Amino acid sequence: MIKYKYFFGSDSRSVQFLSILNNEYSSLVVITLPPIKKGRGRKLTVNPVEEYCDKNNINFHYYEEDKYYDDMEFGIVASFAKIFTSEFLDRNAPLFNIHLSLLPKYRGPTPVETAVLNSDTETGYTVFNIDKDIDTGNIIFQNTINIQGKYASEVYEMIYNLFKEDILSIDFNSPGYKQPSSKSSTSKYYKDDFNITKSYLKEAKNKIKAFNLLGPAYVEFNNKIIKIHSYSDEESESRIKLLDGFIYPLQVTPEGKRVMSFKDYLRGLK
Repeated sequence: MIKYKYFFGSDSRSVQFLSILNNEYSSLVVITLPPIKKGRGRKLTVNPVEEYCDKNNINFHYYEEDKYYDDMEFGIVASFAKIFTSEFLDRNAPLFNIHLSLLPKYRGPTPVETAVLNSDTETGYTVFNIDKDIDTGNIIFQNTINIQGKYASEVYEMIYNLFKEDILSIDFNSPGYKQPSSKSSTSKYYKDDFNITKSYLKEAKNKIKAFNLLGPAYVEFNNKIIKIHSYSDEESESRIKLLDGFIYPLQVTPEGKRVMSFKDYLRGLK
């Protein structure tokens, strides 16, 4: 029987890895999740992986928890919104997850955002063999990048580019090595976490950089909510007062408006 490399993914972060793998592997089987009801109208909506496959004529299948994928050589998992059961892992070929931190640091759902929020100077990604716990399996590959001063969106792009360079060097037949005992975890962030209205400057700047994809960060200004996508360290009259100084926003989305420069927004208030 011919064996295939499988890819499991379901969100926008999955798509970049799928694109890289699809270019490197001549035969790749894509597994994703079925459409879900979203929005006020509860309309069935396909996920970004299915959308990408449709646009690029890539065959895909919906995940079946009880299925035995007998033609799978190994599976590569990236941002797949499903936890594999012990029975699934025992039944199928090895699965390897791409985790966007240097494990065991920052296990969990938000490693990139947490690294930026904590002012880390470096992070990277880890490929590990999925076992029955969360982000704990044997490491088969790691690589590191410098992220000092970077926005989360830039960190993601750097990791994608690094993975593209590394993919042919990753040995998916390697037994890997056990993760060190020291560890740290991340958690989900919610809307209140994006609020910088009562923040000190350092915290506000880190939130703007960390949440520019997930959020963005926002501030209450003149009784309106202003989403801040980026800021400048250069002083100007286009500024917002925080607890210990001023933040100088660049690109913003004012309440009820489109993305614009903060200067243009202030000009429209006059």
